[in-house]
Amino acid sequence: MNKRTYALLLNGAILNAFAAVLVCTSGVAASPDRSFNGRWRIDTASLKGNAPPTTFVLTGGNFKRDENEAVKADGQLHRVSGSGYVDEQSIFIENDHVIKEVDKVHAKLAYTVEYVVSSDGNTLTWHVASFTSPSGQAVTSETVMRRIGPLTKGAHLITGRWKRVSVTADSKNDWIMKLDGNRFSWRTDVGTGYNATIGGKSVKIDGDNSGARAQITRPRPDTIVETDLSANGRRDAVLTMQLMPDRNTIRATALTIRMKTSTTFYVRRVDKKSESFNKPEVRICLSIDTCR
Repeated sequence: MNKRTYALLLNGAILNAFAAVLVCTSGVAASPDRSFNGRWRIDTASLKGNAPPTTFVLTGGNFKRDENEAVKADGQLHRVSGSGYVDEQSIFIENDHVIKEVDKVHAKLAYTVEYVVSSDGNTLTWHVASFTSPSGQAVTSETVMRRIGPLTKGAHLITGRWKRVSVTADSKNDWIMKLDGNRFSWRTDVGTGYNATIGGKSVKIDGDNSGARAQITRPRPDTIVETDLSANGRRDAVLTMQLMPDRNTIRATALTIRMKTSTTFYVRRVDKKSESFNKPEVRICLSIDTCR
């Protein structure tokens, strides 16, 4: 999806999510919509998919992640292109195990990222703070990855291919959803989200600085589909959400069009007062761009 919450499964840190979910169990008439209204959280243990490993290269003073352009690791801001989410980036090498990144868009702070490589060089942890929500509040997340293959001689310890192990983020990314007739809304506590008409035109996603839009359909009573469109109208990702018979679980499938990745996971209803389910939550990023 776009960057608002899904932020993280592919590249670990940015956020940004998709959204919404809905519906009722097939065959139920009277009050189906109310069965999924409320607060929901991704079950991090249920994540499955074909997301490729993440590749970092830090040699010769230049930092590169996957297909993103290389950035000089001198601690200064440098212009970057190809993403509507970041247009300036600085990379600072603190030592052999720690790298710090600062991202800006339109001269405003967007994300801070700290990469920490373990003492044995085989575990990478990303600590991310996103400042892109309408409220401006920091939303934090953490991604843990394991090294694939041997260390690269003569390069910084972050250099190599890494496979995601886990992703967690704070509860500011809980999904707050409401379906009222043909109107559907998906929001977070910090204001990220949208209000849309099912079957209607695409709508702006608040908190997505790339200009992405969401279009909502409901092909059957227990399923809602969100299609994310780029600012120029290109179909980027599709999230299909199906409410399970227990009405407390949603089975979600997220597809990225350009990267051809697929991720499935479950989303559980959360009791806000007791925070009874799985306190840490996950954000999934389905974009090839930096995930924060």
